Amino acid sequence: MTVDRGISEGMPPPSLAILSNVTSCAAISTMISARGLPNEVIAVPGKEALDRLYATFDEGSPFPGRLIGFVTDVIVPIGYLKATRLAPVNFHPGPPEYPGLRAIEFAHRERARSYGVTAHAMTLPVDSGQIIGVNRFPVPAGTTDDTLRFQTWRAAYALLLHLLPVLASDAAPTPVGAEWAERVCTDAAWRTLPGET
Repeated sequence: MTVDRGISEGMPPPSLAILSNVTSCAAISTMISARGLPNEVIAVPGKEALDRLYATFDEGSPFPGRLIGFVTDVIVPIGYLKATRLAPVNFHPGPPEYPGLRAIEFAHRERARSYGVTAHAMTLPVDSGQIIGVNRFPVPAGTTDDTLRFQTWRAAYALLLHLLPVLASDAAPTPVGAEWAERVCTDAAWRTLPGET
């Protein structure tokens, strides 16, 4: 059985620019190779690297691949999003109930009994694009902040691995029907939460 990866006949597979820390860029590149995918991987470990990548691209002559933000706090300018041929995707370290900053801290402080990660179309404002995947896991009582972070990163890598066949192709990711919560996690909202008891 063959899988249609959405790559045009005779065309090379799209490059994948991974916007994340260096360790994650290396891990994701290794995952892509281990899956036997032939895509070129471009490590984009921060804002300066992102600026260098898009220095020669614009809407009329876009980056010919896909930008993937992976658990990063770098906000991609709208001009860069428009200068990308394939829909950029972001992996947010929180479920749709926790868009914005400090998602893990909000969930831990609020004693959430489940948590997860969200893959979504990268748009502005942040954490508002169509959701293409959610990976949830239970949070037992007494889970430490460090354990929650570890489980979140594991869930993010698992979701990326699941979505790789689509993200590594020319195909448009399919929305899953989940919706973002209306709240937005911000530093100001964080400061109003009761402290640990």
